[in-house]
Amino acid sequence: MTVRELCAIEGVSLCYFDGSEWHSPGFFNPALKVLALDINLSEKDQKQVALHELGHKDHTQTQYELNRELCELQADRNMIHHLLEEELKTMDDVSEFNYIHFMERYNLKTIANETMVKDEYKTFIKRRK
Repeated sequence: MTVRELCAIEGVSLCYFDGSEWHSPGFFNPALKVLALDINLSEKDQKQVALHELGHKDHTQTQYELNRELCELQADRNMIHHLLEEELKTMDDVSEFNYIHFMERYNLKTIANETMVKDEYKTFIKRRK
């Protein structure tokens, strides 16, 4: 699925900006329902950032101010869930999934990311049974 298709499904507008001098590769504005992405990113990176930022879609400003780390973790889990689901659906044998290769491909480096990848994989496998 492309970023444009993802935005259409989520009911948000998509815009691009030059992030060369910006602190973040993307952001989501809930008031305007706009997802903004750095045009300099590869398509793969744009999709990854889009999935993360759309994970903030239901966060309120107050929630984010009170518990920024939780909101960021929830957004990361949203991204991991969708990327993993997409990858596993293309595999003939999901038991051959290598979470380390997956993490390297998407530059996921934290223990929290590793835990999320493993949890999402286990959940996917349980749903298939």
